[in-house]
Amino acid sequence: MLNFTTFKNYLFFIVAATLLLSSCKMTRPTLPAKLINETPTSVVFSADGNLIAAGVWGGVRVWEMSSDHYKDYPAKMKNETPKNVSFSPDGSRIAAGIWGAVRVWELNSKEYKDYPTKLRNDTPGKTYFFPDGKWVAAGIFGAVRVWNLEDGAFKDYPLKLRNETPDAIAISPDGKTIATGTFGGVMKWHVEPF
Repeated sequence: MLNFTTFKNYLFFIVAATLLLSSCKMTRPTLPAKLINETPTSVVFSADGNLIAAGVWGGVRVWEMSSDHYKDYPAKMKNETPKNVSFSPDGSRIAAGIWGAVRVWELNSKEYKDYPTKLRNDTPGKTYFFPDGKWVAAGIFGAVRVWNLEDGAFKDYPLKLRNETPDAIAISPDGKTIATGTFGGVMKWHVEPF
């Protein structure tokens, strides 16, 4: 038989659980991730503001802002979550660092291309499109690597210390100079066509 104290505790538990569940429904994200307990990474808008993208478990998810519909773009490994996603200036592509490469996806298709890093287990943290959208850059082990998106050719711009991996890269508005922080200061290079 329930005594009054046990009944009060039971009633308190029921009321608290009801409030908790109802508050969770009210604060549910409007753009869902793949997993219920997942926090997407690097949320970014396209230049025109019509799309929003984020790294999610197993790839990149891109939502349409007008309808909240989404499309998933897979990473190399099913259990990897790209840390930072970037849109090309014209909004037709997205890029992210994945296991051993930078992957560039063509939006509204299943087409993608991988641009390899020096090391197979090197995952670039951030990717950067050049202002003209023809090249992409990322920090890799010991250098900043710039890839030509047409043919996959690349050029490395070495750092002062060979065991450093740049976290952030700056690209000048005209696309002719890149810079990154390195041990003891900032390094900059003139980017030449290759």
